[in-house]
Amino acid sequence: MRFVVTIAIFALGLATVAAMAQMTGSSTVFDMKGTWKGTRPSITDGVTPHQPASAQKGSAGPYRLTDLNVSYKVDGQEGQRFWGTMSSDNFTNRLIGSQSMDGKRLYMVGAQGTIDAQPIDADTIEVCYRHANATSATVGCNVMKRQK
Repeated sequence: MRFVVTIAIFALGLATVAAMAQMTGSSTVFDMKGTWKGTRPSITDGVTPHQPASAQKGSAGPYRLTDLNVSYKVDGQEGQRFWGTMSSDNFTNRLIGSQSMDGKRLYMVGAQGTIDAQPIDADTIEVCYRHANATSATVGCNVMKRQK
């Protein structure tokens, strides 16, 4: 009987330690610093700074299909928060972002749109960009690779 009580107390102690580890929010920070590059196939309505009227690979009814060369230069990071610039062949603007507590989701904004991303590995992220306003809209998803 004493052995059963000892095992039960030990199991309860392990469960308590495991629960406390989860409650302390063992956060994982994904390192965003560096330069990330990729080509984003997009669908665009209207004209945007990154997607001028001349940028067109094809059409889809009234919309333009484009392939946009994109670069994120992340200059700094403090914990979950990071900042830098987003560039295309046509335009450069701010990029600021944050990430979820577990480091598995990244959220960014530029001059006009929002970006949701997910790390695939230490040097690869999958991103989806979108924006919409009264005169233009665009959406596109791609993979970005950290440049070494």
